[in-house]
Amino acid sequence: MWHFLRAFLLILPRLIYSIFAWIFKYSNHPEKYPLETRYRKTRKLIMRANKLLKFDTRIEGLENIPNETCCIFSNHLAAVDPLLLIEIFDKPTTFVGKIEIKKIPVVGRIFSGINGLFLDRDDLKQQLKVMMKVQDSLRNKECNWIIYPEGTRNKDPLKVLLPFHHGTFRAAMKAKVPLLPVVNYGTFRTLNLKHSYKRYPTYLKFLPPIYPEQYEGKTTEEVAKMIQSQIQKELSFTAKPLDHKRMLELNDKYYRFNKIK
Repeated sequence: MWHFLRAFLLILPRLIYSIFAWIFKYSNHPEKYPLETRYRKTRKLIMRANKLLKFDTRIEGLENIPNETCCIFSNHLAAVDPLLLIEIFDKPTTFVGKIEIKKIPVVGRIFSGINGLFLDRDDLKQQLKVMMKVQDSLRNKECNWIIYPEGTRNKDPLKVLLPFHHGTFRAAMKAKVPLLPVVNYGTFRTLNLKHSYKRYPTYLKFLPPIYPEQYEGKTTEEVAKMIQSQIQKELSFTAKPLDHKRMLELNDKYYRFNKIK
């Protein structure tokens, strides 16, 4: 708990300044400011937060990130998952999240300021409208999008991936942009208030992108299964064993492999 409280207290002065300097005005009137400007400010704040949260991120596969606008599909383990990805991308990158995030004070405004969109899982029509906006944005090359096809975070990191919702791939496939699979692991510990570590090992690996000519003629179901299989294989055979090794190196008395914390 202490690392989280410490991070909050250290970033609080900058957060208060940012609220009055740009967060509110960017979220209230995003059309008045270039997305690149809004994203640059937001990314800088996120990078500061990541540092204070003591992320120790191992990143692999950066060479697989396309130079063009793409749609990023990742497994989902924690609320902080988008923070790691946004830090990596210079080009404006935003995400689709659950509508509850929008209701969190300041946090919802920060992500609204970079064109983040929020899904109401109880309203199918609203979901369709959101995904149409994502499709238009990708087609117009406005920014990269992060989508979590599991639909919610996996609360047990030792279990296999939750089923991928194939409909989440439709917008990117119709916009004919590269699909970038990403493996994410370790973030579930960051907001665990029971223990504090000197650093929090996390892992990101960008797998080879799937270009339009590769998924042309395939259904969203087929693409969803293919990407889920790729991410699951990497999780099982690389990410989890590596995470275990790195956690043991911390020599933390609270760490147990059969009770990941």
